Amino acid sequence: MKVLILGSNGQLGSDLLEVFEGKVIAFTRKEFDAQKDDINKLPKDVDYIINCISYHKTDEVEDNSDKAFKINSSFVYELARFCSENDITLFHISTDYVFDGCKKSPYNEEDIPNPLNIYGLSKFSGEKAIQTYTDKYFIFRVSSLFGRAGASGKGGNFVTTMINLAKKNTPLKIIANQYMVPTHTLDIARVIKYFIDNRVDEYGIYHCVSDGSCSWYDFTKEIFNQIGLDYKIDKTTYEEYKTKAKRPKYSVLDNRKLSKYYKMPHWREALKEYLTLKGYK
Repeated sequence: MKVLILGSNGQLGSDLLEVFEGKVIAFTRKEFDAQKDDINKLPKDVDYIINCISYHKTDEVEDNSDKAFKINSSFVYELARFCSENDITLFHISTDYVFDGCKKSPYNEEDIPNPLNIYGLSKFSGEKAIQTYTDKYFIFRVSSLFGRAGASGKGGNFVTTMINLAKKNTPLKIIANQYMVPTHTLDIARVIKYFIDNRVDEYGIYHCVSDGSCSWYDFTKEIFNQIGLDYKIDKTTYEEYKTKAKRPKYSVLDNRKLSKYYKMPHWREALKEYLTLKGYK
């Protein structure tokens, strides 16, 4: 099976290259620019396209809505049509930020999205484009990612940021009442490879996240605990911590639909593997 990865230099793209052992066609963001390049630059003789390209700097996106909708929606529409016309199965990465956080129990794939910010809105628009213009697709909603390569354009991820701040003795005040599911990009890459290797054809939306959930405060405590770092963390609240883009207070995703095919590890185990791979343990 021929596989094309778009955005192969980011956190997920890098892990996909590893699990496929390089036996794929891979375009970095520079090699294929979703804002500028013609969709027909892409090879048409592949079986799968995995789209890891996204404009995901959530606060920055609020002031750059045109760019967000071009990359996260318009390009995705073009990609969906390209896949349909060439009988290609599309894997697309979406986000927990399509939800508003008003629910008090984990969101499943049947829950109705209601984004709170431009990023979430542009990603939801991309989802609808895929659902409208192609039939063979997997939309994987993911959450609070960490991977060895670091987020493209962000210079790292939450785990490395917290560790680096602690090493500099920077005071930390972390939100204790905002809940999500930390997820290792290597686990998502393994799921995608499993779906391809096993020719899964139950197309649609899947919540591809670790088991369990936690607050950002509890996540930070566990990071430090696992690497044996004794560092003071102060609590703050979702209401007190102001950001340009409003975020869901509760964006825990239910992964039971995915579990029919692949069992995701608990987020603590995923974190343990990540920290070991990064050499922190």
